[in-house]
Amino acid sequence: KGVDLIIGPLFTDNVVYFTENFYKKIPIVVPFSKKQHIVINNPNVIQIQPSLENQLKIFSKYIFDNHSGDNIILIRRDTMFDNSVKVISELDSVIVRVDTIIPDDIYFSHILLDEVDTMNIDFKEIKVNTNVVDSIHHELDTLGHRNIIIISSEDNVFVTDLLSKLHACRDSGMIVYGLPNLYNFNHLPVTDLMDMNLSFPCHKFDNSDLMIQFIIEFYDNYKYIPNLRYSSVGYEIASYFSHLLFKYDVVLPILSDVNPLRILENVYDFQKTHQGGYKNQGVIILRYDNFGYQRID
Repeated sequence: KGVDLIIGPLFTDNVVYFTENFYKKIPIVVPFSKKQHIVINNPNVIQIQPSLENQLKIFSKYIFDNHSGDNIILIRRDTMFDNSVKVISELDSVIVRVDTIIPDDIYFSHILLDEVDTMNIDFKEIKVNTNVVDSIHHELDTLGHRNIIIISSEDNVFVTDLLSKLHACRDSGMIVYGLPNLYNFNHLPVTDLMDMNLSFPCHKFDNSDLMIQFIIEFYDNYKYIPNLRYSSVGYEIASYFSHLLFKYDVVLPILSDVNPLRILENVYDFQKTHQGGYKNQGVIILRYDNFGYQRID
């Protein structure tokens, strides 16, 4: 009961165990888990990694706040039916079995549109029943409105096919938004991705020089090369929360009133959930630019 802060456990099940069996007033920092339920009804839990759901909500607000006067098209895969034929014997009739596939795209699109009123904007949702898009050029506005394309899919086959067809439209004013899997997307030339202003949410900055410097300084202090997955997150968390304790002498409940702060690759910006813990809102939006990335928000 005398400690100020608990960092860890690393895995979701153990975090839940701690919240149910430990002293409730001590802040528990969760380094890696992105599961939404760990902050529900657990007011002392602090989630460091922004969940995909949280990233998409922030992403959606950015898109629809900035493009309310444009032609917005959301494209996703829909429920798909896969037919397979089975013959039991030469005398029997052919049996056709239909397998139903429910892609994650439906779930992602619901999150993106959850708080959006599409009645008063130029918006269309296109649902595709295969992994290949027949054509897209006829859906684009050619009368002066800028075309904004939202791809709510992580399927590489579908996304690559769609991006190829969008690039073939040669619309220089188009902006394409997609999911976080578009970071370091190597299925198409980076020049094509730049041409389409391909943009996506992310919870980390891309700064290789900064990380190289971190590794060098870590080695100078501890005489071994760190595993970045753990050491960089550990450094960020220790730096951020020791700063809070030094400045305020407490972590909760002032956490959600602290200004956003960037440490190494991550932004720390916490929001208290209703009757629950704290989620990191430190989500940025990157766009392919100059053979790298440009932060646009």
